[in-house]
Amino acid sequence: MTEKQFDRFEGMLTQLVSMVGHLKQDVEVIKADVAELKTDVAILKTDVEVLKADVADLKLDMANVKADVAELKSDMFNVKVEITDMRETQERQHNEVMGKLELLRIDQEITWAKTVENEREIERVKKQLQM
Repeated sequence: MTEKQFDRFEGMLTQLVSMVGHLKQDVEVIKADVAELKTDVAILKTDVEVLKADVADLKLDMANVKADVAELKSDMFNVKVEITDMRETQERQHNEVMGKLELLRIDQEITWAKTVENEREIERVKKQLQM
């Protein structure tokens, strides 16, 4: 082998060694990136599981809220029925009280009329007794 060929061969080997060295660095960087990606994927999987649990909790809460709303609707209906019943009872009692007051008014008028008649009669009797 000639010196020129030997130098050329040595240059190519140096170049190959340099390339292999760079490849090793690149492989190490890629390995580090893959390890980081694996960690990120594991974190994402954990986050997804947490989100799934949160969604399940929200669904349960929503079901409870729906049940509470249904119960409130039922209670509101019952309250409306009770209010209607109370209004009817109040109206009936009002009419009853007004009827009794009317009877009392009539009784009072009769009493006053009789009192006036009696007072007049007493005055007539007094005048007759004085004569």
